[in-house]
Amino acid sequence: MKRGLGALAVVAVLAAAWFGWSWWSAAHDDSLDRGRVRDAVLAAASTDLVALNTIDYRTSAADLDRWIAATTGQYGKDLSGDRQLQIDRAKRTKTVSTASLVQAAVTELNPSAGTARLIAVLDVRVSTNGSAPAAKQARLMVDFARTGDAWKVGGVQAVGS
Repeated sequence: MKRGLGALAVVAVLAAAWFGWSWWSAAHDDSLDRGRVRDAVLAAASTDLVALNTIDYRTSAADLDRWIAATTGQYGKDLSGDRQLQIDRAKRTKTVSTASLVQAAVTELNPSAGTARLIAVLDVRVSTNGSAPAAKQARLMVDFARTGDAWKVGGVQAVGS
């Protein structure tokens, strides 16, 4: 009986040690932090890419402000510099564009540098001068950069057809 209790105690100690090590290992795993960063980039992509592909000539100034707020670096500076040109163009052509994110995936991630790259597919519907909206799918390569606690678009490039 004593031997059985002793063996049971040894098994219980080994099980507790194994579960403790497993918990500690999971809590200190870099992949968990990388996953959180990846999820933050994807969350930013879902709002920022939709904002960058949405404009209504009636609210174009506010829409352009959302574009600029979603960007950083030279890309953001370029949009800021072209702000009035974009507003005037939207009003002149009576452009209404809406977008929805179909899918996005992070292809490169460097949390310590605060950079990420992803590929994304958006459904975009554009109407000009009161015409029926034309649907197209946009395939994009997008660079993101962390600014403080937020991830912002640093560049966008169309890919494929």
